[in-house]
Amino acid sequence: MSIVVIRPSVGMSFDSRAEAYDFYNLHSWELGFGIRCNMTVDKSVVSQDIVCSCEGKPELSNTASAQTDCKAMIRLHRSDDSCWYIQEFRGDHNHPLSGICSENFCWPSHNHLKPYTKNLVRRLRDDNVELSKKCQSIYEYFWGMECKDISLDLSDIDSDKTIELFDDFGSLRRDDPSFMFCVELDDIDNQFNTVLWTNGRSRTQYAHFGDTVTFDTTYRTNLYGLPFILFVGVNNHHQSILLGGALMRRKTVESFKWLFREFVILMGGKAPSTILTDRCHEMEVAIQEELPETIHRWCKMHVLNNEHEFLGPICLKMSGFKDDFQKIIDGMLTVREFECAWQHLLDKYNLHDNAFLSQIYDSRHKWANPYLKEKFCTKQTSTQRNESAENMFKGYVPLNRSINMFVRHYNKLQSDLNSKESSEENRSRKRPRFISKGLPIMEHAAKIYTRAMFEMFEGMISQSGSYVVHEKEKGKAYLARNIRSDQQESWSQVEFEVIIRAEDGAVVCECGFWEHMGMPCCHAVKVMIHMGMQEIPAGNIVKRWTMDARDTVPVHLIGNDRAAENSKSYRTSELFIAGIKFVKSGSRSDQAFEGAMAVLDQIKQELSELGEDEDVSELSEQSSISAATTDDATSTLSGSETD
Repeated sequence: MSIVVIRPSVGMSFDSRAEAYDFYNLHSWELGFGIRCNMTVDKSVVSQDIVCSCEGKPELSNTASAQTDCKAMIRLHRSDDSCWYIQEFRGDHNHPLSGICSENFCWPSHNHLKPYTKNLVRRLRDDNVELSKKCQSIYEYFWGMECKDISLDLSDIDSDKTIELFDDFGSLRRDDPSFMFCVELDDIDNQFNTVLWTNGRSRTQYAHFGDTVTFDTTYRTNLYGLPFILFVGVNNHHQSILLGGALMRRKTVESFKWLFREFVILMGGKAPSTILTDRCHEMEVAIQEELPETIHRWCKMHVLNNEHEFLGPICLKMSGFKDDFQKIIDGMLTVREFECAWQHLLDKYNLHDNAFLSQIYDSRHKWANPYLKEKFCTKQTSTQRNESAENMFKGYVPLNRSINMFVRHYNKLQSDLNSKESSEENRSRKRPRFISKGLPIMEHAAKIYTRAMFEMFEGMISQSGSYVVHEKEKGKAYLARNIRSDQQESWSQVEFEVIIRAEDGAVVCECGFWEHMGMPCCHAVKVMIHMGMQEIPAGNIVKRWTMDARDTVPVHLIGNDRAAENSKSYRTSELFIAGIKFVKSGSRSDQAFEGAMAVLDQIKQELSELGEDEDVSELSEQSSISAATTDDATSTLSGSETD
């Protein structure tokens, strides 16, 4: 009897309910039963039952009903990182099944299964191959089978797609000698697990603006359901810039560690000061181990990505809740304000038992600005930026495109972002320099800042009009107080202490905006005006926001530009490309195969003479084994080539 290829088990995790449904649907097709989604166990959608189509009791009058009160099902639960896992699995049915691979009956749930998916499962059953329990999505199976003969004639993914990907990389390198990429190979099956790439423009951008990096793994709409990862930064015009791209087969601690380590090497050896990510335990562990000096924060937009699902009904029922909630998320400046406002929200709307609010409150130290106000983030945590990978790629990459197409569209996106940056650079340099003579400090700001950052400073000038300054210690400490304090919320802080730092003359406020953003806040600006300052103090000017942000080569790049090319991952990547093309060429005919094997023998001999390859003997043994199965391998690959 054949084994079950697609087998659910308790603890399996999925990125979405849809992915879990697809997995269980394929299992049901293999065994011969249909499935459907049952009503959710609770209204907050943290649990979902996917049941056998024969679940439920039939009505007495309906003798044709398929319902037999079958208890077979999987129960999904939402995890803390918004993924889904199998909490319960019942595999026993109380009715006859419709045959292996549903040969006797087609259930409605199976109508959307793709032919090559079914063919792959049939082939695996014939060969008695059970998929590893570590593989939790059919997309991973396809990736895992990519270089094996068993699926070359069945799957949309074949060696040609892999070669196309690296051919694209080769073309990019010819156009840009600074283009670089790395490949992580799987220790078990020697397939590539992670691919990372960047180009010369991105490396230069990182040198100047790599202090804060957003690392986004949430975009999955390629043909194989694999995470398409972006490293995103912010330039001196407060625009998003692409720093690198990656494709990852499995999101494990080791793969994330490899990715962060190689990214830093490619970027000249300097780690980012702050990294913002979505919620993922494996990623968090990897950052702690590989980037110990880097501050790790969660992107606010990912923390709140289920806001509408969980809070939508509350917004409809309770007028004013949405505005109050948004004030807390985006408007709080201090920890005291946040805590008081949060408690006020729960009391006002009687939401002390709301699971979603409790969950995000417990993790507030990872995403709420007041708890991280002293950490520089270039304002990337703001939900208004909304620069997720999905939003950046919208309109560039259609659904269900191949891997190499993602690389091409990545380059198109980067080209468009570069054009926008050049346009903004020109606007900044050509904008009128005349500023109203009322405030000399404004003229100074116009000279040093880019257009976008000057407009932000201009906004601070405008907001400063709502404050009056009281001297606490002349030339050293001041209090900026809101003149409409009687109209503020009871929890709102209306007075802020501003000090003049002795070492560099910087005007610094307790609200923490300058530390967080690198721009003086409205309270500090009010004190500058009160003191009659003609220019912004040098201690308050963060160079990365100025017109001169790129006027020098950062120290960490000097002498380190070729560090990436000397890494093991770089050498592995080059050999990997050459190897894939070598296999394809050598499998085209018996004569080509004989020639390829002869060349391999010569290479093994030379490596052995170098005395640096510990695996040469193992390679020779594997080569002998491969030769024994040459005819089958050659015919399979040749058939694929002919097709």
